[in-house]
Amino acid sequence: MKRALVAAFAVAVAVAIGWTMSRLDWSVVGVLFARRDPGQMALLLSGSLLASTAGLSLGFLAWRVVLLELGPPVSGPRVVRIFFVGFLSKYLPGRVPGMVATAKVASVNGITFGRLMTTAALVMSLVLLSGFTVGLLAGVQLLGARAAWLGGAAVLIVLVLVRPQLVNQGSALLLRLLRRPAAAKAASVRGVRLAVAWQSASWVVTGLHLWPLAVAMGAPPSRSLLLCVGAFTLATSVGIAAVFIPDGIGVREAVLTAALTVVLPAPAAAVVALASRLISTVSEVLLGAAALATAEYLIRRRERADPPAWSSPPSPTSPTSPTCPP
Repeated sequence: MKRALVAAFAVAVAVAIGWTMSRLDWSVVGVLFARRDPGQMALLLSGSLLASTAGLSLGFLAWRVVLLELGPPVSGPRVVRIFFVGFLSKYLPGRVPGMVATAKVASVNGITFGRLMTTAALVMSLVLLSGFTVGLLAGVQLLGARAAWLGGAAVLIVLVLVRPQLVNQGSALLLRLLRRPAAAKAASVRGVRLAVAWQSASWVVTGLHLWPLAVAMGAPPSRSLLLCVGAFTLATSVGIAAVFIPDGIGVREAVLTAALTVVLPAPAAAVVALASRLISTVSEVLLGAAALATAEYLIRRRERADPPAWSSPPSPTSPTSPTCPP
């Protein structure tokens, strides 16, 4: 029954991913190739995909730091399993199936529900604070003086770096208001600062994937670099904050298109925004599938190498051994 449920869940996720991929606007690939030499465009798209994948990997490292700070050690492959099951489950309709699956996998791999929820609360606060801070790179150019509200996030992220305990207190209060259990252990000062560093690096590297796409559509390379990093980070952060819209679809594209009109005509900016969604989705699926496959292989190999203690034959000196004298 357990294997059947796992197989059914895997099939459901695969079907959901396939459905999502089929709904993406693949025509933008043809538009991009029409603007550049095919060889040059292939290199730009490869660089964009690589940047997106590398940035997502750095985001996983931020989550891993927080998870390991909140309790006993967990092996690397099992941490990967927990994270990427939840990561790919977001493609299932609704939030409940993914949350249930993640909680179940976490429990099987030694992570309590309270520890998982505390990790989620801590990481989400760091994601948004660092995201709106990096988003200043585009916000200032797009909003001018009206971008001052983004400065609040920068002030808060500096405050977190100075007094990391505030993040623990804030997440504990949030979980208490939501009537959800919290982890028994708080994240250390070093752990919070390291998570902020990894997450900020994740935003910067992931945002770089937008730059080759914008350049392909005619944006000036030097002027658009920082704008692209900030625009993607700001748009994604706003999409995450719009919790009632799955994965910020529509919201992210609208903010991204508006930001890119600083360096591109509106139609070209819209093409870049749609291409960004395509690259981001492909990189998420490729990274998630590769990481899960590798983690499962390592976990199963270790299980085969270290069989359970009850399966080994009794020692000659064991009290239960028949050769032991009375």
